[in-house]
Amino acid sequence: MKHLFLKTALFLFALTLFSCEGNNLNTNDSTGDDTFSCLVNGKLYTPSAGTGINGGDIRPFAWAYSNLGNSNIPMFFKITSGGEYTLSLVSIEPNIGINNLNQKLDDTVDFTHSGMIILNSLIFYNTKNNQNNGTIIFTELSETKAVGTFECTLYNDNGDELKVTEGKFNLSLDSRTN
Repeated sequence: MKHLFLKTALFLFALTLFSCEGNNLNTNDSTGDDTFSCLVNGKLYTPSAGTGINGGDIRPFAWAYSNLGNSNIPMFFKITSGGEYTLSLVSIEPNIGINNLNQKLDDTVDFTHSGMIILNSLIFYNTKNNQNNGTIIFTELSETKAVGTFECTLYNDNGDELKVTEGKFNLSLDSRTN
């Protein structure tokens, strides 16, 4: 009876351990179009869609690589998503390869600074100025496609940290607008 109890306890422990690990793995391989996900303090975040006017679905994220057709504005990459959090990620004058996130964004519609914001009705975390908060690594970037990874550390007004890791995106022209 003692051996049966021990085997059952070990089985339940192993089952629980593997179940917990599976919930925190970012399985987005960024191999298909229109994928975007990351881990926020170890918890998987994937944007979720809302409901638009007359019940139509709203895409869970929108992105742009543009200068808004104005030569006085530098090219920027921006992605904004919805769901449990609103996440806004911006890179000014991005290049293929590593791009630093080293500025504080003014708000979620800011496309003049390289940084990140995560917020909802309860929290507000932002990157800091003049600090290497994280990076975006682009493997492909054009006005019709953006593929890459990102990671970042954000802070609230009390100095508490929020870690964003294993960020991945594979975006196509189809996912740019609602």
